[in-house]
Amino acid sequence: MDGDEPQRTADGLRVMEPTLTISAVERRTGIPQATLRAWENRYGLAPSRVTAGGHRRYTPADVARLRSVQQLVARGVPAGEAARSVLSFDGEPQLPHLDLPPGTGRWARELATAAIDLDGPATRALLREHLAAHGVLVTWDTVLRPVLAAIGDQWTELPHGVAAEHMLSHIATVVLGESVRRPPGVGDRSVLLACVPGELHDLPLYALWAALDVTRAEATLLGARTPVEPLVASAERHRPDVVVMFCLLPEFGRVEHLLQLAGSATLVAAGPGWDRAALPGDIEHVDDLLGATEVVTKLL
Repeated sequence: MDGDEPQRTADGLRVMEPTLTISAVERRTGIPQATLRAWENRYGLAPSRVTAGGHRRYTPADVARLRSVQQLVARGVPAGEAARSVLSFDGEPQLPHLDLPPGTGRWARELATAAIDLDGPATRALLREHLAAHGVLVTWDTVLRPVLAAIGDQWTELPHGVAAEHMLSHIATVVLGESVRRPPGVGDRSVLLACVPGELHDLPLYALWAALDVTRAEATLLGARTPVEPLVASAERHRPDVVVMFCLLPEFGRVEHLLQLAGSATLVAAGPGWDRAALPGDIEHVDDLLGATEVVTKLL
């Protein structure tokens, strides 16, 4: 049952600090007793009080530490790592540091903190608010892209860098899609967006799709690792005005993929994975969202 452990304040007065048995901690936190005992034996998360009769009791500070570990574990942090983090700091466990480019603003820093903390609701709210206030181009260039690049470069130094990168990319994809408000069938021009075969990174195409929402074009997004055959078939059937093929990694930037689309639409090679010197002169190359938006808008 719950109990009280006598303590002394700084002036020597005796006070009663409420303490809890292991069963009471289980009821309050939902952490099974077997897990509590395992965390005590493996990581040192032991109750810090012992009664006169030799019974061990958890203090409020002990329970707060357990809840912090529980929250980190729920976010994907291994239990041992979570316990070390909580025991290493006073108060709330601190998050790993992420180096962002010089001059990075408050929004990007807050987004980085939310992403590293694997806090999906905060990440989603930050992106939605910034998009609503500043638009796709500014959000991409000053907030989203710097944070994604920093996590991608430093993921091995973060305790759960892969999870943070995947979560942020997924939420950004959803939020960018939400920002597209054009009703279908109202545009008089059309754009087809696709990644080259093998290319998994399609988030820049989602950003371009969202940025083009202010133009008079209907955009169709085919996404990551688009095989050439259905891309050609779609271009021949629907006759888009512009086809954008995105390539981030050079090993996937094969010019012959573009050439199979020759004659079906105006072609744009987007992304740093293309060898610009190998591209035919009539194929535009763009390497950033603003440039891609301007080029596609000009071609429409």
